[in-house]
Amino acid sequence: MATIKGPSIQVPSVLKPVTVESGTVAPDWAAFFHSLQQTVFALTRSGPTTSRPTSELDGRYIGMQYFDTTLGYSVYLKSVNPDVWVDGGGTVR
Repeated sequence: MATIKGPSIQVPSVLKPVTVESGTVAPDWAAFFHSLQQTVFALTRSGPTTSRPTSELDGRYIGMQYFDTTLGYSVYLKSVNPDVWVDGGGTVR
């Protein structure tokens, strides 16, 4: 069974400036903010059963929550290859 790790969020050193001389966000901080954005997006996913995330490109990870509007409740990604989504009681949905 394949394992997909949860989001990896590495906070840059607080001694590093958030912006560089040009006024743009420093690369370390940009990566940090991108990771936060992906995590928040994954936490708020919802839609019909047919639109559940199906790849790592969707930011999915084992334990990911998805509010299934077809079922009317949240399901959680238990495993991949094959995808197994379960409800809060552990029943495959």
